[in-house]
Amino acid sequence: MHGKSSQHTVSFVYTVRVVFILLSTVFSGLACFFNPGLEGDPFVWAGFGFVISMVIVLVEAFIKDFYPKTLAVAFGGLMIGLVLASLASNILPPASLIGDAPRATGIVGLYLFLGYLSTVFALRYVERIDLSSNRFLTADEPRLKGCKLLDTSVLIDGRMLDAVKTGFMDGIYVIPKFILDELQNIADSPDSSRRQRGRRGLDVVRALKETSLNLEILQKDYPHIQAVDAKLIQCAKDYQARIVTNDFNLNKVAEIQNIPVLNINDLTNALKPVILPGESLTVTVLKPGKEAGQGVGYLDDGTMVVVEDGINHLRQELDVMVTSILQTTAGRMIFGRVPIEDVYSGDRQAASLRQSRKVVDLESGREPLR
Repeated sequence: MHGKSSQHTVSFVYTVRVVFILLSTVFSGLACFFNPGLEGDPFVWAGFGFVISMVIVLVEAFIKDFYPKTLAVAFGGLMIGLVLASLASNILPPASLIGDAPRATGIVGLYLFLGYLSTVFALRYVERIDLSSNRFLTADEPRLKGCKLLDTSVLIDGRMLDAVKTGFMDGIYVIPKFILDELQNIADSPDSSRRQRGRRGLDVVRALKETSLNLEILQKDYPHIQAVDAKLIQCAKDYQARIVTNDFNLNKVAEIQNIPVLNINDLTNALKPVILPGESLTVTVLKPGKEAGQGVGYLDDGTMVVVEDGINHLRQELDVMVTSILQTTAGRMIFGRVPIEDVYSGDRQAASLRQSRKVVDLESGREPLR
């Protein structure tokens, strides 16, 4: 239904353009008959009207894809240039000294030069001008096709802000207003943990707007859809957009509906250092593992390392030989083993500890622990 409506709208626009050109041509030719002051061939005037109307239509077709903010900034720049040209024309020599034609030529040149210069200057810095009340996008904006929609989870997470600062993020990023509303609701939650998460998300949005990222706020809403995730999926369909998220469930639902998803966790995993079996890495064993004799530690990026025979080296920093790597949806797990000499060292330490306990138990008169 939406596609048919768009086709009818486009056809109507083309019809209006053709009618405008025809009427401009006809009335320009008839102007000679209704205005005795006009001299010349009516066909010449008709041709003149045709050319002018064609120029107007071409300009209209050229600017129809412009973002309203861009048009507003360009118009403001043009107005400033025309005002400056009007002021500058007063410093030109009077017509009595240089003649009417040279003075008129100079005035026209000033208007053209300053109008063009100020418009181009304004457009060059359009992304650095914040017109918050006009920062909206409509469903028919072709420039929005293929943008990236930011989810609540990725804003609360905050790692995207660090990625933006590296300069690797490009393209148009869009935050729908219903995502901002959800962040506001979370920030107003009576639960202190949720309230802190919501405020962090709003702080990240504010920080993203201050970066060089091409970030826009989309005012479109879907009042007939209740769930925020469902709204985001529908929005991605309407704009052929990709969803940036950390939400595992949203990721799966979007993939089922053939919507591209950019998961920050996938990016983080892809950027982790490559570790191959047989390599050595340094890790501190923090706690026992699930299996007997295992110890568990973590790398700086949070990757879990399961160390065979690591139970005897709790709270010790070890050089572990990697034996295998397991990749899961939650991340990766590294399995390794302690070198032989460290195993013997750990066994000796454990035996020494057991022997010292026996001595203490015998001196106290208790049955030694085995």
